[in-house]
Amino acid sequence: MTSPYRVTLLQLKADLSAPGAPTDKIDLGPQTLEEIFALAGKLQKLEVPAQTKLEPAIIVHRGEKGWRIVAHRGMIRMHESTSSIDDFWTVDSPKNLGNLPPFRHGTAGRDSGEPGSWGGAGAPRKRSAVRTAFEVLGLIGLGVVLIAVGLWYGVPHRRLGDLPPNVIVVNTSPDRENLFGTVAGTYATGRNPGDAILVITPEGRVSLGAIGGDGKPITPPRIENEQAKAGRKDSAACVITSFGIVAATEPNAVKVGRYRWPRTSPN
Repeated sequence: MTSPYRVTLLQLKADLSAPGAPTDKIDLGPQTLEEIFALAGKLQKLEVPAQTKLEPAIIVHRGEKGWRIVAHRGMIRMHESTSSIDDFWTVDSPKNLGNLPPFRHGTAGRDSGEPGSWGGAGAPRKRSAVRTAFEVLGLIGLGVVLIAVGLWYGVPHRRLGDLPPNVIVVNTSPDRENLFGTVAGTYATGRNPGDAILVITPEGRVSLGAIGGDGKPITPPRIENEQAKAGRKDSAACVITSFGIVAATEPNAVKVGRYRWPRTSPN
């Protein structure tokens, strides 16, 4: 029987012996769990020079759902979607990927922790049947949201027709300018190397970068001067970008997915 998992390599050589070019995307087609774990093991051992600014990844799809596997400081991260800024689980070895929700139905394993907390070693946390049921429902709901949003390979691209029902696009002036002005500013996930920086101008131009080892923003940023679309998410002003919806849910911070990014300076 054909494996339900389809695998694509980003910025990697086909055998994962070395990083590829920034635009490299190799479709490996259907892969078994064992083959995916073997690929993750090679990725975990791969050394990527910091100056290349590459972000090699393994994209795994099952049906319309997708996940992103990357290596980070000797560990393996599996993001809840194909987006590199979405929440993630962390494991210390490829075989422990089998304990995570995307793979758990196909392998015998114990429950994983919440995204970002799974270490892959030690005893699992005990969970009540009710809590487990709610988590399963939550994962199903997350999958529906990701399908609606329409995440794609690499930096996911979003089609306006795929926006969630609580997000509307605003094209009229002066509402468009007012919305951009509300969200405009500089936001960051922290001040340490590797933390992300988001800049939104009053004209709706968006740049997404990261802090380098010297404590300064890496140049050029990963996404530079992209024109976003103005919108509203429920009652909050938002901008619609290729990597997600940035919503101004409070005065001095925005939410990107489920992450809260504090404002560091206005624009």
